[in-house]
Amino acid sequence: MMLVISTCAEELSEREFVQPLSAIIPKSRIVHWSKVTQKDIAAASAIIISGTALADFAYLEGDWSWLKDCAAAVLGICAGAQVIAKVFGAELDKKTVIGVRPIQAVRENELVLEGASGYFLYTLEPKGNFDVLARSDGAPCVFRIPGKDVFGCTFHPEVLNPDIIRRFLAKKF
Repeated sequence: MMLVISTCAEELSEREFVQPLSAIIPKSRIVHWSKVTQKDIAAASAIIISGTALADFAYLEGDWSWLKDCAAAVLGICAGAQVIAKVFGAELDKKTVIGVRPIQAVRENELVLEGASGYFLYTLEPKGNFDVLARSDGAPCVFRIPGKDVFGCTFHPEVLNPDIIRRFLAKKF
């Protein structure tokens, strides 16, 4: 089962950030971050942590410690990438980035293809010790936690790059 975890504070935001994911992954289970159980995590073959609206930050106060021992592959999108970065000891710098920007793969990887552009919409930028797979304007925009099948993506692939999500789900980790 594919698990989509919503980081949205408001149900209305889920139309923008979660429903596009469920359209890409039609047989996924959607659970709000505050209601995720160990049973949900254990049953998941892959997990995607959604993005949310610019002013939503409640998700950062949640208990995401399960990420450290999660057996499933995880992809955090925007807010989800911030959660992953925080759990694994990175800092979140205040920086606003909004709009379509070019993405450059800096390491061969199966998620980001050369020449892509991404839709960015964030106010906190992860800065940490992770394997950078792609950059935009010099900043890491796709990263992997070393030794884990845990990835962060600071842009919203569900907007312009749904194939990134499909490639993530198809990868055999």
